[in-house]
Amino acid sequence: MWFGSIDSEKSLLTSDGSSVYSMLPRTRIIIYLSGEKDGKKADLRKILGAGRQFEEAFKDPAGLFAEIDALGEHLNKKLDGVVPDAGTWDCVLSPEMSGMLAHEAVGHTVEADHVLSGAVTRDLLGKTVASPLVSLTDFAYEAFGKDCPVPIRADDEGVGAVDAEIIKEGVLKSYLHNKESAARFRSVAAGNARASEFSDAPLIRMRNTAILPGSSKYEDMLASVDNGYLLLVSGDGRADSTGEFMFGVVVGYEIKRGRIGRAIKDTTVSGMAFDVLRSVSMVSDRFGWLNGGMCSKPQRVTVGMGGADIKCRVQVGGK
Repeated sequence: MWFGSIDSEKSLLTSDGSSVYSMLPRTRIIIYLSGEKDGKKADLRKILGAGRQFEEAFKDPAGLFAEIDALGEHLNKKLDGVVPDAGTWDCVLSPEMSGMLAHEAVGHTVEADHVLSGAVTRDLLGKTVASPLVSLTDFAYEAFGKDCPVPIRADDEGVGAVDAEIIKEGVLKSYLHNKESAARFRSVAAGNARASEFSDAPLIRMRNTAILPGSSKYEDMLASVDNGYLLLVSGDGRADSTGEFMFGVVVGYEIKRGRIGRAIKDTTVSGMAFDVLRSVSMVSDRFGWLNGGMCSKPQRVTVGMGGADIKCRVQVGGK
């Protein structure tokens, strides 16, 4: 088990009269489990955390026991897991997986500095880029009546933070801006200029990026898959300004005739982000945040990512 805490405290005074004080605490506990059975080994980890001090986030250590038990169950099943069949499959992606897609493969392509450098979204504003079931927002500080993992009320240029609606019902609605790019695009900055240290120049960054809930029940999504995969926990991932991505999957299961089957070994999912979003046929009515997100561009800052479960077509690595 590993414990870490980051407190980011800032006082900002700008030449145009903004005065901002912020304190962003982030506490994380990472649980590591390893197992071996009949010569086969497997490892798993679970990140738990919140935008709060340790005493607030983990008032009762016994609350970790259920998380450890659930992780142990996944580990035991993974030790008996199978290698998935390579190919493009119907998959149900958990909020953690859809959050990775929203942040890494979509969010970076709509940061205005990347757009100006030729990102895939450069000529797509106002056009359909996803299924009409898909809406995606970069939240400032609150979502659905609760604080976001990284609540930003003003950015490091002194701009008051508001939600940035990126995709609405499949249509690309906006880019993410700082003051300069907002002027160039004749748009409005929403508080997306963020710096890691006082000596760093603020860069256009995401805050809390997520695919919004839909109307489908999770159980109905599973039942609708005849032959595919349930992908629950992401490993490392990478994406570029073309929207092409590859993410690791460390917890996943087969879906056979609408039922969860055998666990699968570590694998990857890959593809073009907007092709995957166009294939979305169901979005769950439940929502979750991924704990402990960090992003480097190249400065490391805390970010929130998450969303609803989505059913989509995606390339799965395997035999």
